[in-house]
Amino acid sequence: MKSAMTTETLENENGFDPLIANGGLCLACFNTPWSAPCRLQMSILEALVLYYGNQVTLLNVNIDYLERLRSRFGVHKIPTMIVFNQGVECQRLVGLYPETELRKIIDTQLLSV
Repeated sequence: MKSAMTTETLENENGFDPLIANGGLCLACFNTPWSAPCRLQMSILEALVLYYGNQVTLLNVNIDYLERLRSRFGVHKIPTMIVFNQGVECQRLVGLYPETELRKIIDTQLLSV
């Protein structure tokens, strides 16, 4: 069994850029805790935490508190997930995505890290 994937819940906007620029693969999930689709997406992402180990960093971005990040990345619908590879946005996913689809996306990106 792989070790737990890094999961970060941002407390402020200042922590975002250093986490996505760490040189690896990062999946930022822009969401709110009151949204049913967001809660479901986060449970799917937690399953990926167990699967990928420390190969991917998962960022939990609550747009109710981190409005500048929501504006900066133009997030208008939730959940929105942005995949960053070596600090560069490489894919944006809007809406609820199943685990199998997310695995395909992450696997493709891991090949290019």
